Amino acid sequence: MNPILLPADQIFWSLKKIGESRKLHSSIQANVVVIGGGMAGLAAAQSFQEKGLSVVLLEKYHCGSGASGKSSGFITPDSELDLNYFKKVFGCDNAKKLWEFAIDGVAFIERNIKRHHLVCDYQVQDTLVVANSRHAFGELEQEYQTRQELNYPSTLYNQETLVSALGGDHYFGGIRYGGTFGINAYLYCQLMKEVLLQQGIQVYEDSPVLSIDGHTVSTNHGQVTADYIVVCADRFIPDLGKLTQEIYHAQTFLMMSESLNDKDIATIFPDQPLMVWDTDLIYTYFRLMGDGRMLLGGANIINTYERNPRHNATSMAKKLTSYFKYKFPQVSVNFDYMWPGLIGISKDIMPIAGRDIEQPYIYYVSAATGLHWAAALGKYSAEHMIDGRRDLDEFFSPQRSFPLGGLAQKLLGTPITFALANGMSMFFPRKKV
Repeated sequence: MNPILLPADQIFWSLKKIGESRKLHSSIQANVVVIGGGMAGLAAAQSFQEKGLSVVLLEKYHCGSGASGKSSGFITPDSELDLNYFKKVFGCDNAKKLWEFAIDGVAFIERNIKRHHLVCDYQVQDTLVVANSRHAFGELEQEYQTRQELNYPSTLYNQETLVSALGGDHYFGGIRYGGTFGINAYLYCQLMKEVLLQQGIQVYEDSPVLSIDGHTVSTNHGQVTADYIVVCADRFIPDLGKLTQEIYHAQTFLMMSESLNDKDIATIFPDQPLMVWDTDLIYTYFRLMGDGRMLLGGANIINTYERNPRHNATSMAKKLTSYFKYKFPQVSVNFDYMWPGLIGISKDIMPIAGRDIEQPYIYYVSAATGLHWAAALGKYSAEHMIDGRRDLDEFFSPQRSFPLGGLAQKLLGTPITFALANGMSMFFPRKKV
């Protein structure tokens, strides 16, 4: 048997930077310094500046080079945690509050795209979550009932009716809703960097933060002293000696195909292109880009919690390719690119956002599990620090109670602890209010 021909180990949509990079080479002062130039950091910098504060943003490499720019670009309030999960754990009122917060993150990104005319492959596509088993379809029926109860319109498909929306014949049903879209998230971050520069925000790339000492943030060649420090470095926050027990990462893989012809696209999407993922714990997902390329992503339990990104992952290339061939046997798709991505996660899969308990002028944003959450949390950091907003603190606080504490982490190690804690949170959720 011939060995599998691996796609190129290259991030398809980050082949170029936009504009010039500027490093920090001096000691400066500002009202706010934001660490991290991904979706959360850019949203935080924008939101603080809109409240009249002077802002400096520091990025280790270049804006969008981390998890945000390597992501699938799904902009939808759904993520690892659906509306029914929020209802089971937090109750109806809080579920609606959290869902509206997620929707606000979607709207925040869309407003920027339209207001600033960002050319970032903005593709309006409904979200479709599909079931790989009859049991999983039962869970989707519960999600549909919760959406009906809380007044969020959606369409429920059974196995027979799903074929009108999705050409694959190996799913047991699905739930669909609108108000969602896909983007090239790397381009979004790069273009928003240019917008922020035009608005007077100082953005310094290639300026990795080495330490936080009081109100001063130090890089290789300069320092920023600020009233507020907002750390949006996601999985890199523990590298600064902060939240070392609360934040780790999960790994996913993305593949990008060659451009599909109109016939194959219509075979997969008989109605219109959709953003699709399935119901597995470690789920597979796909959507169509504006140039007809198929973006296909997923992971497996073996390398989800690895310490370092795995490149040229033959097993994942086989798994994802086989998945697509099985679901859509009528279509022949060649995948040209494949890359790994590491996203920050918490032990209960909820985002982390809140003040440092000992240095309350420091605010953390991490474990967003979705670009919409990252944007909403970046915006919330300014509302919390400047406006005194507190209504969501209990859900996001770094000081909340997590499954498996520090002793378990010390005995089992961080990867195993997070794998077990994430599984406990998903399969055995405990009502918290």
